[in-house]
Amino acid sequence: MITIIAGTNRKNSVTLKVARYYEKLLNQRGESCQVLDLATLPRDFVFSSLYGEENLDFSQITEQFIFAPSKLVVVTPEYNGSFPGIMKSFIDGWNPRKVSDKWVALVGVSSGRQGNARGMDDLTNILNYLKINVIPVKSPLSQIFNLLNDNGDISDDGMNDLISLQLDLLIEK
Repeated sequence: MITIIAGTNRKNSVTLKVARYYEKLLNQRGESCQVLDLATLPRDFVFSSLYGEENLDFSQITEQFIFAPSKLVVVTPEYNGSFPGIMKSFIDGWNPRKVSDKWVALVGVSSGRQGNARGMDDLTNILNYLKINVIPVKSPLSQIFNLLNDNGDISDDGMNDLISLQLDLLIEK
């Protein structure tokens, strides 16, 4: 099982569209996957789950979407030169012993030219600290509004080749 995380809590985000595109590609390859939209996280998890209180909804989400699967795809938009704070807060709620040795593919989304390269670097450092293996091929989806077509698919052949390579590496792990 592979979890695809839409790493923002913005409702109906472009990031979620990209996550759904990855879901479609993985399904076409016969891979079992699920999408977690961070917009569906419990609103109070930052003030409960991170500091010793039990939040049953948050615990269920982390078990189903993070601890049980062996692989992750994290799609994060660029917020202020990095990735969204909600994603960092979500990671802070993970039990480090339950995530070590997992594999993750990173996807950056931006309307600008960098494709959230800095955010993926920041996220790589945090995930490596948690002993999570990051696939070395990352997908920087820059100028995202020019890449996505009306069906929510990425219409650039070169970018699709990069995504295909990234998914090949993730699946073989």
